[in-house]
Amino acid sequence: MRILFQLIIILFIVLLPSLINTNYNLYKNQNKPIILIHDVSPVYFKDLKKIVKIINKYHYQNRTYLFLIVNHANEHNLKNYPEFVKYLHELEKEGYHIEYHAYNHIGDEFNCNKTVAEEKLNKSFKILKECGFNPKKIKYFIPPRYIISKDAEKLFLEKNITIILNNKIITKKNGKIYVISIINREYTWYLPKILVKEAEIIALIDYKLSKIENKPYFLSIHPKAVNYGGGLLFLNDFLNETSRN
Repeated sequence: MRILFQLIIILFIVLLPSLINTNYNLYKNQNKPIILIHDVSPVYFKDLKKIVKIINKYHYQNRTYLFLIVNHANEHNLKNYPEFVKYLHELEKEGYHIEYHAYNHIGDEFNCNKTVAEEKLNKSFKILKECGFNPKKIKYFIPPRYIISKDAEKLFLEKNITIILNNKIITKKNGKIYVISIINREYTWYLPKILVKEAEIIALIDYKLSKIENKPYFLSIHPKAVNYGGGLLFLNDFLNETSRN
């Protein structure tokens, strides 16, 4: 039964371009996946190193965005982890993008009023500066659990920081706010090894659909979750496949 399911999915992938009326050149030349690593924190230092090893193997450094928690659970301030901070600076030199995820990542942190959001952001940027990062280079923000209030949304857009959610991007350009539809998927949330092949097939379908629909494709991963079971195997196989196509 499992083998039959895989054969049906593979056949669907092969026939997909011919089943949809679209420009094949657009489908063929679409950009590679963009990798979003959530919850970048000293808590997951060892996990992150294993993830980076695979990303480097397929030369996805310039297409990988690291979303930092600057004071994880109010117990893990980046300033207290110089080795981890040094590692992040090394990754930045290699082409990785340092971006912002949360101050402490407690609850729906940015489902709050503007005053609270601004206070958290200012405290976060202060820590980043003290760790040698330039907050002005931060261009993207993923709110914890993809939940954000209108007040907080307005604050980030005023600072020209683009907000990435689970199915769209909210950005501001020349005074106008734009909402862009995206494909943002996470397949490795504690993925059992037995389901790796199925996950890879589904991911390739999503990736090919993004080309056909001309939508940016994002691969979201969480340290620890992706390090469980077959997550890293999936990541290796998927990046191998997309790096060649």
